This record gives sequence, C-alpha cells and structure tokens, in this order.
Amino acid sequence: MAFTNPEKNIEQLEIPENSTVAVFGSGTGAHTFAASRALGNYGRVYAIDAREDLVKKLKNEARARHLTNIFVIVGNIEIPNGVPLQDQTVDTVIIPNTLFSADDRWEVLKEAYRITKQDGRILIIDWKDSYDHMGPPKKLIITERQATDFGLTAGFYFDRKIDAGDHHFGVILKKEKRATNYW
Repeated sequence: MAFTNPEKNIEQLEIPENSTVAVFGSGTGAHTFAASRALGNYGRVYAIDAREDLVKKLKNEARARHLTNIFVIVGNIEIPNGVPLQDQTVDTVIIPNTLFSADDRWEVLKEAYRITKQDGRILIIDWKDSYDHMGPPKKLIITERQATDFGLTAGFYFDRKIDAGDHHFGVILKKEKRATNYW
C-alpha cells in the first residue's frame, strides 16, 4: 500500500518555478521541502504553522539543507487574517493532512481564499480513513467531498483530483470565475 508522497503530490500540482506557495500546517516540512525543490531557486514557499517549536525546527532544517526560498511563519490558519500575508499574494496554498485536525475547517478555507491570487489554486490532501492507529481517529476524518464542499463554499471551484496514495485523497481547487461540477 502506498503512503502519501509529498514529492509526487507536488509533481501532480505542477507548480510553475516562479510561484509563491503557502503550506498551511507545515508541521515538520515534508510538503514545504517538496515545494521548495519544485521551485528550484525561483519563487518562494511560506511554511505556516501555529506551533512555534515546529516552525523553529523547520527553519533550522531549511538552513541546514541550504533552501533559501523557504520562509517560516507562525500563524493561525483558523482565524480571519491569522496568516500574516497580504490578500491575494500567493499562487498556491497546500493544505496537507491539516483539515482533519482543524476546529474550524471553514475558516481554514476562507483564509486560504483570502491569500490566494485570482486564478490561484489550493491542494487539499487529507486522510481517507482511520487505519488502526496510523491515521487520525475515525471521528476526525473529513471526506474528500466534505473538504471539496468547504472549498466550494469559500469561493473556489473544482479543478481535479490527484493520486495522493492509498490512505489519502488529494483535490485541487481553483480561485476563478469558472464553475465545474464536482459530483
């Protein structure tokens, strides 16, 4: 069984080299580092997490890897303007394994919408199920449809699904004026 692979997820997202990317709930940095490598020496990756200890650890690891396009931020993705970035400044927001743990999932998507540029995108990756203590408890699981519906309600439109492994789903939503029927 394939576990989610940040490199493969980012590859399917097809991020242009000069992009600005934000990773909501960056944690230890798996998707942050994958996005940084995809951008090469171009673009910028904002790693955003509410836990100062994780942000500090990620910053030190980025330095050790000589990744100069990673900028770490302590921010709360669950409150309006909790991410200290200006409106419409990011091309892509990645939300990896984060929605299941959010108390206010709707606010997470609203905050992503706020900072995403017109024609920008978000990638939501989350657990499909609880796998005998490998994933979150069953009561915290958010389905692909629920995650997509939160994004649609926030103002995004469905673009496409990605293969995020056997245990995860991946969905890309766009911030544009063209609606696509999801279900």
